[in-house]
Amino acid sequence: MSEPPKPSAEFLSEAQEVIEAFSRNLLQLDTQQRTGEFDPDLLNAAFRAIHSLKGLAGLFGATQISSLAHALESTLDSLRLGRLPLSQPALDVLFEAVEVFQNMLAVFGLEETEGAVSADPLLHRIAALSPDAEEEDGAGDIVGLDPAILGVLTEYEEHRLRENVRLGRRLYRVHAAFDLLAIDVGIESLKGKLKEFGEVITYLPSADAGSDDRIELDILLGSEATLAAIGAGVAEDGVRVYALGDSPSDAPEARPGPPVVEPSNPTPVPSVSLTADDGIEMVDASTSMSLRSISQTVRVDLERLDVLMNLVGELALVQANLSGTLESVRALARSADVSRELQTHLRTMDRKLSLLQQSILDVRMVPLGQVFDKLARVVRKLGREAGKDIRLVITGADTELDKLIVEELSDPLMHMIRNCIDHGIETEAERTSLGKGPSGHIELRAFQKGNRVVIEVEDDGRGMDWRLIRDKAVERGVVAESESREMARQEVIDLIFVPGFSTKDVATEVSGRGVGMDVVKTNIARLSGLIDVDTAPGRGSKFSITLPVTLAIIQALVIETARQTFCIPLNSVLESIMVSEADIETVEGHEVVSLRGKTLPILHLSRIFELQTNYRYLDPARIYVVIVGLAQHRVGIVVDELLGQQDVVIKPLGRALRGVPGIAGATELGGGRTVLLLDVSVLVEEALGRSDGGPTDSGPAASSVNGSEAAHA
Repeated sequence: MSEPPKPSAEFLSEAQEVIEAFSRNLLQLDTQQRTGEFDPDLLNAAFRAIHSLKGLAGLFGATQISSLAHALESTLDSLRLGRLPLSQPALDVLFEAVEVFQNMLAVFGLEETEGAVSADPLLHRIAALSPDAEEEDGAGDIVGLDPAILGVLTEYEEHRLRENVRLGRRLYRVHAAFDLLAIDVGIESLKGKLKEFGEVITYLPSADAGSDDRIELDILLGSEATLAAIGAGVAEDGVRVYALGDSPSDAPEARPGPPVVEPSNPTPVPSVSLTADDGIEMVDASTSMSLRSISQTVRVDLERLDVLMNLVGELALVQANLSGTLESVRALARSADVSRELQTHLRTMDRKLSLLQQSILDVRMVPLGQVFDKLARVVRKLGREAGKDIRLVITGADTELDKLIVEELSDPLMHMIRNCIDHGIETEAERTSLGKGPSGHIELRAFQKGNRVVIEVEDDGRGMDWRLIRDKAVERGVVAESESREMARQEVIDLIFVPGFSTKDVATEVSGRGVGMDVVKTNIARLSGLIDVDTAPGRGSKFSITLPVTLAIIQALVIETARQTFCIPLNSVLESIMVSEADIETVEGHEVVSLRGKTLPILHLSRIFELQTNYRYLDPARIYVVIVGLAQHRVGIVVDELLGQQDVVIKPLGRALRGVPGIAGATELGGGRTVLLLDVSVLVEEALGRSDGGPTDSGPAASSVNGSEAAHA
């Protein structure tokens, strides 16, 4: 007997997709269950997802995953057949299964023993959900239903038929004809329209004659709508609607469809088995049917995309070098024709290179919904544990970001959600006494803003009192009392990001240890992102994260200071301004400038890296300041010249500079020049952590930095 296949990226990826689809179905069911009714198609989809996971896990030897899926499949079958009510305890078990599956996948991916994740407690809870053993009533009470129909219905279809009768809905028969070559499209289109009126229970072969290129079906529909309303809503060629018990001649007349020509020797029509829950299955079809896959998606290992991205970066460097060569050719005598031809080729190459670069970036993009779905489970779980009814509203889930950034967003977003639930949203009693609704709301929004993406997390809770934060910070020694009196409101609010600081006196399982918001700041800074906080006591708080769309290709601002060229990652640059020497002030040993009413600390690269002694501004009336941002901080970097923007490929540093803080890597510009890429996070900490009078032991090394030393890429 052959051994089961080893865990592979394909298995893990496909299993992850199935589990996430299952989770999305549960979240929708959880929302609908509160209203007392739910879409049975969601339960069907959840059942099919677990059935697929069971087969996939069995194929790859993930026996523990397969066993749990099998137990869960039985429970979902009982739910869809009405033997088990869709209650909150049942949903709790299903949501717990999502977490257990995720943990099992993580262990299986590491090729470790599956026993590291025990499913026994969950299996006991699944077994405790014993379905009712009551049998449903007989078929005689369904008025107008041909008894022969029950003989062809599946157990699930019969249950849904009776459920519609129990809910007081009328039963309708919708007669439709479809082109055989486009039957799947036609059925899905009609089903979408019918679902606006009620539930599509089943598809039945029609007794009416068909042709060799068309097939006719009767669709059973349960609805509270009138016959006339349904007929008007699906007024298409060849569609009739009539109530059960009526004959087709009693139905509203449909618009005349195209004539059907009967062949003298009709060819056999492929037999079709159609059910509402199992989809469409065609058998005995022509042997000339295409074997091409219906799916047009291909899973690509991210490392392969990284290789392509590096090649694109190298091509960009070649293009820059060619541009430099073109300038040299232009200087030669009688080279006008050659120069024009080379210019044309360069423009073509530039366009194609841009298209290639964008295409690769597009492949790396994934929707933020992948993270938002996980957060919805977190809100449900933590809200129930805290005894708070919390509704999560998600918008912009289809906004796309680089896959690597999306993965890194999980932790900071989760900590912000936890902060909203524990610190922000009040208890039901508190909200009622304040005149608020009993349910708290958290809004999770994402939208594109230029070449960046903004993610907002906003709650309608108690908000933050900046005076309370200031007093707690003084009490816990985070800031001195004298210093706190000089702090502006926003500076005080930013203290929530200080490691170990919390306004809570007692830590809970959710928050209170001062770790969460520090994780938020650290992770967002690592992604070259910005974070802003807007809060008002009694009204709630809003956290806004601004992120670059991708980190795969770095756009850099090329600057010069003390005759040395550097690059600053453009995704950290907010703007560039020009000030005069008179605008620069010194506050407690720090050089600052005033920007739109706020104090902005500034940093001199030449002094940090000791590139030049006795520094003097080239022009005291025209001093360039590049404003960079990281997490909640903003700092101005003083430079001599702004040389432009360029896409760059980051190369590792040579031994001489590998340990120098403030340098993230090296890159090549046109003409074979190697320059250094600045590490904005270190420079921001340097500007905020000491006086700008010179380097310290904790700052960047006080050795001369030269781009030529950054070799050995």
